[in-house]
Amino acid sequence: MVTWGVAGERVDRNSSNTPEWDGETVDPSALVRQLHDREVTDGEQLPHRVDDCYSGSVTELALPAVDATVTRVATDTNTGAVDSPTTLEEGEYLLTMEARAADSDRGSPLGVVDDIRIHVRFDGPASLHSAGITSVLGFQEPTSITVGFVWETSAERPHLQVPATPAGLATAITHLSGAHHTMQPSRSHPELRGHPPIVTTGETTRIPEPVRQNRPETGITLRVPECEAELLVSAPLAYYLGAEVVVESRDAALLTADGTSVHLSFDAWPSLQAGVAALLRKVFYLDCLVRRVDPAESGARITSALSLDPDTVRSLSPAGRLERYIDVSDEAVNSILPEWPLSTYVSPEPERVRCLPFLLDRLSLIYLPDSSRLDQDELLDRTLSDSYLSRGSAERPPVIEPNLREGQLHSWLAPGNPIDACKTPAEAYVNRYRSQNRDADSQRVAVVLNDEEMAGEHTEVTEIYRAADLPMDVQVSELLSVNELADVFEQPADFVHFIGHCDEEGLRCPDGNLALSSLSEARTQTFFLNACGSYDEGLDLVKQGAVAGAVTLTDVLDKHAALVGTAFARLLSNGFSIQRALELARRRIMMCKDYAVVGDGTYSIVPNPAHPAVVWVSKGETGFDVQCTVVSPERPGESYRLPFDDSAALNGEQTSHSLGTTELADALGQTSLPVIFDGEFHWSDDLAARLRTDF
Repeated sequence: MVTWGVAGERVDRNSSNTPEWDGETVDPSALVRQLHDREVTDGEQLPHRVDDCYSGSVTELALPAVDATVTRVATDTNTGAVDSPTTLEEGEYLLTMEARAADSDRGSPLGVVDDIRIHVRFDGPASLHSAGITSVLGFQEPTSITVGFVWETSAERPHLQVPATPAGLATAITHLSGAHHTMQPSRSHPELRGHPPIVTTGETTRIPEPVRQNRPETGITLRVPECEAELLVSAPLAYYLGAEVVVESRDAALLTADGTSVHLSFDAWPSLQAGVAALLRKVFYLDCLVRRVDPAESGARITSALSLDPDTVRSLSPAGRLERYIDVSDEAVNSILPEWPLSTYVSPEPERVRCLPFLLDRLSLIYLPDSSRLDQDELLDRTLSDSYLSRGSAERPPVIEPNLREGQLHSWLAPGNPIDACKTPAEAYVNRYRSQNRDADSQRVAVVLNDEEMAGEHTEVTEIYRAADLPMDVQVSELLSVNELADVFEQPADFVHFIGHCDEEGLRCPDGNLALSSLSEARTQTFFLNACGSYDEGLDLVKQGAVAGAVTLTDVLDKHAALVGTAFARLLSNGFSIQRALELARRRIMMCKDYAVVGDGTYSIVPNPAHPAVVWVSKGETGFDVQCTVVSPERPGESYRLPFDDSAALNGEQTSHSLGTTELADALGQTSLPVIFDGEFHWSDDLAARLRTDF
């Protein structure tokens, strides 16, 4: 339902010309027809491109929304999600909302609309609150607003084709930056970066006209040697800057910007990898500060440490802003840079251009893979001793030790089975893209127990999923046959938690083994194969259609499997990504290297997770030293409210605090967070109870 008032007149639900909203869906054609009677604008009042734009005077606007956020335009300050009544003072604001199209609109003159992004620009004072599935914007008197719509259609989602050559790769990178909704500093916020166009390879170049039109004209050019490796590692920087990428016969990459002094020559290969990563981190973080994640904190950092005036920088062109950022001292920036959320190690093959849109969507740094081989003795040294390998017949796959660069999480898009990095087949990215419009109303979780001796884990993880403060439909099964277990993976599900055993023939069932490569199609999105030596089966499951999952590299003790499995379940239900959840869960045991992630580990089973924070606590001289950070690889550039601190912090930043025993126990007892205390994993409520009794 949309309420649209003009010059004091209020159109309410009972009015015959008011479009009706069907549950959590929207009929966009009806909304457009309703608004066509209003003044049509060209969208210049909005900070990014829209497909349709209208303006009028309203007293109240009510729209069903997912991920509704409001931003103060003058400072690019994001005030967060609309989840409670909010009073907005005087100033210019942008309300951004997502809605899903009604079935009745499919095939309408607008096209096959799957999702709609709605932007509303207005001046405060105003009130804003969430009413169920609706975001309601209200004013004390008729107020002029501008409403813009971006129609996202599955049938018309842009796909571009390029040859599998360096020139083709450069062409693709050049056009992928059209996903940015703006080239202002606010593009550092994930809400203002769309998914880049999908790339395919072929003999000819085909760039759809909408993709050509959306490519920003920034005047920035990146000239790169005719080499796939150098183009791949340069792609994240070029994408974020909106640079035109040109391949030339040259020794080193060169970055230039029209009308400026920018003429930056990078060091020759392989030093280029560090150079482009450092510049991207610097530019991106300065954009985050300039957009004013937290006005007081970031303003102080900019003026005192970096000598930047936010208002002046925001008024510059993309080329001029790049010039100004390059002049900022690297030493000053590096002292306050948060850790980058994600790095991906990519083998330099021309076909890897198909993976770029998915890596850039996460704004991952890209490096070439570099590793050393680990033999069994070395790996056992890493994981204590072989006394823990007590049963089972699974054989550990050959493992390598990757040379990891910047980043809190790491993905391995290359040959070999890495430790401390997520093994990612290219199929995982396509599967993630197909799953991005999943139903957010309810998560379908299947828990399967195929080993009666592990019933303790089965009972506890089932209770965790069912007790989660989330709309989860949890199905529980025991001792499934081969055909029954295959049906579990072939039916639509958000997550399958398998508890049992695995050997060379597959997952063990009462009547035999299920080889996951034999599935006709895997329709579960994520999984945990908590079974001995399930690594290869997990890779097969991803190749058959899943996005990501947790697996084991070799045999594990039942007790250890239960500890990891229950912690993993709770972390997932708290909004952590697959890889982050497993990294934390495996701290519960000493043989932590026996667990790994395959697929796209940045994926989470909660589509719009709460802010997943991790707390580190150590005993100080007078109390406790506390560090807290949020790492969400899906949302680079997002800002969050962290425990123990009322100010906003950027994704990846760490806050530090000194707290007394009672103060810390009270704070931990009011939330559910993973806490690393003196190197060991705890849940915040458990540690709070221990602090009250032992300290």
